[in-house]
Amino acid sequence: MTDVRVFFTTNRNYQPANKRQVFGRTFNPDGVAALRFGYADFKSDPQRPVLQDLHVYPDVLNQTDVIKTGGGMFMEDLRTSMAQGRKCDTLVFIHGFNVSFTGALQSAALLAQGLNVGGHPLNVVVFSWPSDGSAVPWMSYYSDREDARASGPSVARAFLKFRDFVLALNEADYCQRRVHLLTHSMGAYVLRQAVQALIAKDRDGLTRLFDQILLAAPDEDDDAFEHDTKLRLLPRIGRQVTVYYNPNDKGLTISDKTKANPDRLGSDGPRLVDLIPKKVALVDCRVVAGSADPFIEHSYYVRSQAMNDDISAVLADTPLDDIPNRIFVERQRSWRIVAETGVKPARPPKPTRPDAPPT
Repeated sequence: MTDVRVFFTTNRNYQPANKRQVFGRTFNPDGVAALRFGYADFKSDPQRPVLQDLHVYPDVLNQTDVIKTGGGMFMEDLRTSMAQGRKCDTLVFIHGFNVSFTGALQSAALLAQGLNVGGHPLNVVVFSWPSDGSAVPWMSYYSDREDARASGPSVARAFLKFRDFVLALNEADYCQRRVHLLTHSMGAYVLRQAVQALIAKDRDGLTRLFDQILLAAPDEDDDAFEHDTKLRLLPRIGRQVTVYYNPNDKGLTISDKTKANPDRLGSDGPRLVDLIPKKVALVDCRVVAGSADPFIEHSYYVRSQAMNDDISAVLADTPLDDIPNRIFVERQRSWRIVAETGVKPARPPKPTRPDAPPT
């Protein structure tokens, strides 16, 4: 029995003969911005959802009717699910570095299991870029960074496809639901490149594509909200931006100290809190990060009931001062999650399992 369906968009190479990894570690041979669409069905499990079936929409070329293209079929099925099926919001998820395609799907399935809006489940769509999913993560970091940079325009293309699909709908076909965005780790850097690609196309054309935008443990510079060339204009495409950070994040410490990156946004939040846009909220996760991810404290956005509850409250548009299990730290101008409310114990992926959920 299928419990969880995860939709996906990817610019990875399609390899249908490989049943273990249908999409591989390199870009689509048609170009870095060439996209394929599909969905995966999982049997739910609190630690590692089990993949049962994978469907890839056909790559239809030279088709003037958008609905008959792979992307059109994907978006119409998603719209139907939002409007007539589960009648729920959709969360777009961009994963971080060193994540295989199957690992990205599994993490999306964990999000679909753990999150809800007003007691209702979420549709989850994962954008999977060609992160290495390597057993030697430090060696793959530089490669993933370049792949993340190159993937930005393809994410921007997916965003524009979504925008154009919605604009083409009749008012009677609107699902009356919302679309949110969550990035983890280097996924925030992918998002930066996507925003820059949108700006390059039309600087004044940034429109609100999402309701809530959440950056979990962002592997981004701590001055990202100070510069137009980074994420300062990100709030234009969402109604609110939430940054989840953890000063004890060892994954970002490695990014900071050994990869010659500036201080990370996901470690201590923005460099100058007085300069962040008013639509950006900060949440300190140090109290709960260790129980959810005891070794690295980087993947705490999944497997933590406290994080599930907080993210769900944000997606439900709960006022900041009404979200439970938080206090406001005036000196940091940030909220802090104060207690774990039930831990789903983390099972660290084995080094030989390239399809393990992301770190």
